[in-house]
Amino acid sequence: MPEPLWIYLMALLYFTRLTTCSAIADAFDSASHDQLTRMLQGTWSGHTLLDLALRVLFAVAGGYLIVDDTVVAKPAARLLGEAAWVWSNKDRKVLFGVSVVLLVWTDGQHRVPLAFRVWHKGGVSKYDLALELLSYARNRLKCKPQFVLFDSWYPSKKLLKRIRDYGWYFVCRLKKNRSFVDIACVIRSSGDAESLAATWV
Repeated sequence: MPEPLWIYLMALLYFTRLTTCSAIADAFDSASHDQLTRMLQGTWSGHTLLDLALRVLFAVAGGYLIVDDTVVAKPAARLLGEAAWVWSNKDRKVLFGVSVVLLVWTDGQHRVPLAFRVWHKGGVSKYDLALELLSYARNRLKCKPQFVLFDSWYPSKKLLKRIRDYGWYFVCRLKKNRSFVDIACVIRSSGDAESLAATWV
């Protein structure tokens, strides 16, 4: 692997405040701002770079996988193809931005984004995007998480079955009207009448 690429990946994965080529060059004597800039302007894919970083620098064993979605607000980017008017749960209103489904690994102290998919209105559902992400984690990254974590939006029958087929366990919030047939569950009341926390036994 070229040294500037190695330094760039190390900085992104291990130093949360080194986000510019100038800052990385100041922190690492063996790479210059110009080297890093030329490397980033070359022909490469951000997804390929992330995949390479995860394979070379990071063993995804144990820990937890988190599936979640967020809206990246882009109020001034009217020409951005991925942007649309979408509901933001965080802001409790409709925003113009990009809706993204994320897969993140954590050990409880560190969080590493593994992959993401952009959701489009009228396109593939968020459930199917979550399935894609979990498939990527298992088949490409060879993840073996202790648990998969997600909120009450995601526990569809298809997604829960896929997690069980992988031999993984999940922890999630369930709406109070959710029922399981012939599935042993550990159910703990969260104190919230609207939801329950459950894992498969």
